[in-house]
Amino acid sequence: MGGLPANRTVNGFAVNPADPKVMYAAMRDGLFKNVDAGEKWKPVGKGLKNLAAVAVNPKQPSGVYASTASGVIFRSTDGGTTWERQR
Repeated sequence: MGGLPANRTVNGFAVNPADPKVMYAAMRDGLFKNVDAGEKWKPVGKGLKNLAAVAVNPKQPSGVYASTASGVIFRSTDGGTTWERQR
């Protein structure tokens, strides 16, 4: 799994239901996205750290949610390119 930090725990994992080759991994080191069925992972969501969970909206797969271990929720409406903190 190229691109994921070595010897780290994946705290949350989500798959885009419209395209199962697109996956997200929530880790302490940040959020990582894959678009080729697990071959190469890239960090997304600059500044997102200590993540506990990630979810993809099944009705709108470009909607992705990430939560920190302290309960702060972030939302992306463009598949993880940009993020905004939710209130």
